[in-house]
Amino acid sequence: MLLEDGYKAGAIGQAASFIERAREIRIKWDENQVQEVTKANAILRHTGISDQQIRRQLDVAGVVLRRHQIRPNASVLVTSADDFFSGVTYSLTVPVGAGKAFDMNMELARAEDKAGISKNVAFDVVFEAVAS
Repeated sequence: MLLEDGYKAGAIGQAASFIERAREIRIKWDENQVQEVTKANAILRHTGISDQQIRRQLDVAGVVLRRHQIRPNASVLVTSADDFFSGVTYSLTVPVGAGKAFDMNMELARAEDKAGISKNVAFDVVFEAVAS
């Protein structure tokens, strides 16, 4: 649970370093989760994206969510297609329809731009609709 919480909070690099330390002292975690964190960390390290950059984008998304008084269900999606695309997406599922989620994503994009966040195709934060 602790590993998952850190991972969802944007501390992917930190979670990966905890995994390495746990291996050294023979602590075992859920292997599927370990593989996912390790893969996400490798993708982000390769593209130069730090935990600090992830947190900045999540913080901006949090501002949008607070403005709408919405608490999302967060999940981290790791996509890897060799020689084609690799990326990490924080999917923030919100209890709104598709149109409202689209508007929130547009608001997020403007807020990220205003905050001076440089976007990278290998990492993104998005709002996804639950209702239609």
